[in-house]
Amino acid sequence: MGVDLGINNDCVCSAMKSDGTVIGRKFLDLSREKDCLTHAVNRIKKAQQHGARKPPRLWARAKGINTNIANLTAQFIVDTAILFKADVVVFEHLGLGGKKRGKKKQKLHLWKSRAVQSIVACKMHRLGKRISRICAWGTSKLAYDGSGEVERDEKNYSMCVFPSGKKYHCDLSASYNIGASILSEKS
Repeated sequence: MGVDLGINNDCVCSAMKSDGTVIGRKFLDLSREKDCLTHAVNRIKKAQQHGARKPPRLWARAKGINTNIANLTAQFIVDTAILFKADVVVFEHLGLGGKKRGKKKQKLHLWKSRAVQSIVACKMHRLGKRISRICAWGTSKLAYDGSGEVERDEKNYSMCVFPSGKKYHCDLSASYNIGASILSEKS
């Protein structure tokens, strides 16, 4: 089962057979929890604008919401793996070190991809299953059908256009690539 952890969708899971046939896919979007997190971060910003340098109560609330999002995402991944009887759950190895840049830097800073992966690893090992991590290069950039690099849609960033002209969901294409890369390593 290939899993793409993202910022727009919390996670996209695609289950595959050993020959590459996709047998199922599931999306997780925790919009209510994300709204609570955004509200908590905005309250921190407002408190800091009015002179509070480190409002500990507000940061504790934001961290608690963020931990809850990580736990819900991990549980969704494990439940999906059990549903499709997956032997291996495959993640991207995301290097999130260094300085955060861009207008979504706060959102990226609060994103707990490593925590999700470690929680899933513990739960899957408890079930006697494995997890694997692959290099993240090209998983989102390349089309799953092998036609080349995708172009993101300017109006809807979660959609992309393949070189063949086909419109597709970017995170779903990435999860197909993640699952297929582990299959190509086996053969």
